[in-house]
Amino acid sequence: MKAKPVILSGGSGVRLWPISRKNLAKQFVDIFQNDSSLFLETVKRVSKSPFTDPLIISNISQRFEILKLLKKFKIKTDKIVLETLQKNTAPACAVASYYSDHEEVLCIMPSDHYIEDNKKFLITIEKAIELASKDFLVTIGAKALEPNSNYGYIIPSSKKKQKNSFEIESFVEKPSIKVAKKIIKNNGLWNTGIIVVKNKVLVNLFNRFNKDIYNKAVASCKNSKLEKEFHILDKLSLKSIKEISIDYAVLEKKFTKLVIPYTGKWTDLGTYDSLYKVKKSYGNVISVSSKNNFTYSDEKLLVLAGIEDQVVVNTKNAILVTKKDSSYLLRDIMKILIKNNNIEAFDDAIISRPWGLFENIKHEKGYKVKKLLVLPGEKISLQKHLKRSEHWVVIEGIATITKGNKKFLLKKNESTFIKKKEKHRIENNTKKNLILIEVQTGNYLEEDDIYRFEDKYNR
Repeated sequence: MKAKPVILSGGSGVRLWPISRKNLAKQFVDIFQNDSSLFLETVKRVSKSPFTDPLIISNISQRFEILKLLKKFKIKTDKIVLETLQKNTAPACAVASYYSDHEEVLCIMPSDHYIEDNKKFLITIEKAIELASKDFLVTIGAKALEPNSNYGYIIPSSKKKQKNSFEIESFVEKPSIKVAKKIIKNNGLWNTGIIVVKNKVLVNLFNRFNKDIYNKAVASCKNSKLEKEFHILDKLSLKSIKEISIDYAVLEKKFTKLVIPYTGKWTDLGTYDSLYKVKKSYGNVISVSSKNNFTYSDEKLLVLAGIEDQVVVNTKNAILVTKKDSSYLLRDIMKILIKNNNIEAFDDAIISRPWGLFENIKHEKGYKVKKLLVLPGEKISLQKHLKRSEHWVVIEGIATITKGNKKFLLKKNESTFIKKKEKHRIENNTKKNLILIEVQTGNYLEEDDIYRFEDKYNR
């Protein structure tokens, strides 16, 4: 029997700031600097039997990043559903249920986990699918390698219910280290957040324990709008839904549910401490007389001398230095950044767009310098700016330029000037990347100074 993967891809970019940002959650970042991401690895993991095409549920700010990755790697999906408000995993599971057939087995999983042994993981999932086909709700519990207060735990009953599985006695949410030690001693497992269940069973559980959440989530689906590849959930319906996890809403209620232990390496990359346990250093880093540090540099040389137990993260527009055990303070830091409207809370210097990306190189009073990369076959919107003019120089490739009523080619080392209020567009009609330098001048240079006449991506 096959299962439909439901990939939960929300997130607010807080816990691994500044590697992740509010507009680019950690699962979409190339954390391991290997031209991949946790989201992409998750999608690839479920791209073969025993899975059908995945249903992806994310928030609206991540939509174009998802689309670019799926297009680049030619990955098919069942649907892409977008939340206009984040409401945690219970409403997301209810939404997944609405978009699935009654008899389908759903494999609901987060997209921000590190799983080392895909073969062993798939064997575990196949066992779970077999049990789910018999109308059991099955969770996956990872072998707890150490007491960790950042993880939830599943306490299995000593009674074996079915082959390879145990009944669940209880769930414990992020206990103290002291309590976690006792849980592990009694064969407790880390809660991976992976659920395998037949859709009709999930609907029945929602109706028994949290009918209101299910009904409101269904309303958000029924009132959704379809924009190209995206099913965008109704914001008004979502607003009325309680923010709650599937654990609290359903799993912790009294009914028979099963857990299958997964013995391979599993890590929820939700903190710098967990990232450190996978790999200690990323990028261009030199460390002298230093130990137990997590270091990350996406470009510049980062040098550590004589320090220990620190997190040092060096990105293009923000640097973080903190003790490894103090990364919980990042929530407070993010609140301050958002309150002050710091761009660093929302975006890195390199910002993804559906047509490619741009890098902010320099921004001072009266001017801004950007590097633009337009992917083959893509184009920016037909637009104008009311408060700035722009100079474009082609560095690589051939651009098709719309300027007022004219349309012409711009080749390497050639440039053009766009006046304020002049209609314009850049297109890449070639099979190679197009790279330009853009110099903006004016008294106001923010991204919201844009009027779109036409846009391929419905922005």
